[in-house]
Amino acid sequence: MDKKRSQPAWWYFLARGVMLLIFKVLHPYKIVGKENVPRSGGTLVCSNHVTYGDPIYVACAIPKRQMHFMAKAELFKNPIAGWFLRSLGAFPISRGTGGAEGIQTAMRLLGDGQVVCMFPEGTRSKTGELLNMKTGASMLAEKTRCTVLPVAIVGKGGTPPKIFRRMMICVGEPLSYEALGLNGASPAGYRAAIRTIQEKVREMREEAIRQMDGKGRAA
Repeated sequence: MDKKRSQPAWWYFLARGVMLLIFKVLHPYKIVGKENVPRSGGTLVCSNHVTYGDPIYVACAIPKRQMHFMAKAELFKNPIAGWFLRSLGAFPISRGTGGAEGIQTAMRLLGDGQVVCMFPEGTRSKTGELLNMKTGASMLAEKTRCTVLPVAIVGKGGTPPKIFRRMMICVGEPLSYEALGLNGASPAGYRAAIRTIQEKVREMREEAIRQMDGKGRAA
């Protein structure tokens, strides 16, 4: 991360507080599982991706720790937008070059005990259905031995969240390096680990749909 372009942590938390206030007006939302967020140590947040607002949703669900988001490089081409994104801890990842620089930034942040958020599906699901996740997340977890925190963003009926409609942001139990079976770098191990992460997100998504439909444990 380019520290010269970053703002102090207070700026991130101020922006997060403002967004929380806005969401209380725009979204009748519920956050579940905030207690699952590790208090310290490198943490890789892996969330499903359903709207452009997902980074804000996830940030609102992760209290007290500043997050750093992987964002596609195109978003940084506008100088003002690029400055604003970097000031909130985002960093670019370029698909055309394999994202090597972005991956190195993520590894450095995780190695420093920071929180990094990525959306392993790689693109938004326009229907809200969970897409297949890519193994980049499990590779990062293996290389840094960080904790993985699964998150599910769910709108009413399983669709992408919409203004003035119910939504839930679910934070799952953290998954350790050992729990993911990442005892060495191998394609098979990466695939098995990402399937475990994806299944945790799927379970939370399905439970959230049941709850919002009045069929779960807590309607």
